[in-house]
Amino acid sequence: MIARTESKTTQKSKSLPLMRTAIFVSAILALQLSLSSCGVKLKTSTEYLVSGNEYFKIGDYRLAEQEYREALKQDPKSATAKNNLGVILNELGRYDEAIAILQEAVNADPKNSIARYVLAMALTHKGDFDGAMEQAREATGLDPKEPQAYKALGDAAVGKGDVKTAVEAYRSATIVDPTNDANHHRLAEVLGQAEDLEGQILEENKSLELNPGNQDARIGLALAFKKKGEADDAVAQLKKVLEADPDNETAKKYLKEFDNSPPSASYTR
Repeated sequence: MIARTESKTTQKSKSLPLMRTAIFVSAILALQLSLSSCGVKLKTSTEYLVSGNEYFKIGDYRLAEQEYREALKQDPKSATAKNNLGVILNELGRYDEAIAILQEAVNADPKNSIARYVLAMALTHKGDFDGAMEQAREATGLDPKEPQAYKALGDAAVGKGDVKTAVEAYRSATIVDPTNDANHHRLAEVLGQAEDLEGQILEENKSLELNPGNQDARIGLALAFKKKGEADDAVAQLKKVLEADPDNETAKKYLKEFDNSPPSASYTR
C-alpha cells in the first residue's frame, strides 16, 4: 500500500510543471483574446514609428516622442527610431539629449544625412561649432540636394565667425531651394557682414518677394540702405515694418536711431 501511494504521489508531482505550463499558456491566450475582443493590438516598432511620424506632422512633439521611445523599446538597434527621436528632442530644445541619441543614429547608419545635419544644429546650439561644421559637411556630401544641410553648415559657420563659409553655405541652400525666403535672408545677413551691400540688398529683396511678411528681411534691407547712405529708403522700410507690426521693438529702435543720427552713420545689428 505504501509503495502504491508513493507511486501516485510521484506521478502527481511530475505532472505539476506541465499543468502550470498549460495554465500559463492558457492565461496568455486568454489575455490575447481579451485584448483582441477589446480592439487592443500590440504594436510593432514600425507601427510606433508610423504613429510617431503622424504626431510629428501635426506638431504634437510630446506624443511623437513617446511613440519613438516605444519603437526603441521594441527595437533598440533601430537607426530610424534614434534619428526620429533625435529630431524631436532637437525641436524641443533638449540639445544634450538630442546630441546623445543622434550620435547613436550616426554610428548605426553613417550615411544618414538627416541625423548628421540635425546633430549639427544641436551642436551649434551648444556652441560646438567645429563639431557642427564637421557633421554638416558630411551631410552635404551625403545629400547635396538637401537645403537644410547647407543651412546647418551656414549656422555653424556664423557661430564660429567664418563668414566666407557661411556665405557659401547659405548660397548653396538658396540654389538648391530658391523658394525659401528665410535662407535668402540668412544669406543677405552674412553678405552684409562681408560688406557686400549690393548683394545684401539683392537677397533681402528676393526674400521679400517670396514672403512680403518677413519683417526681419525688411529690417535687414533698411540697414543695408542706411549703410549705403540711402536714409530715406531705410526709413521707408522701417515704417512698412511698423505698419504691419506696430509693436516691433527692433524697427522702433532703429527708426529712433536713424532719426537722431547724421546721414553718413552706419549701423550693425
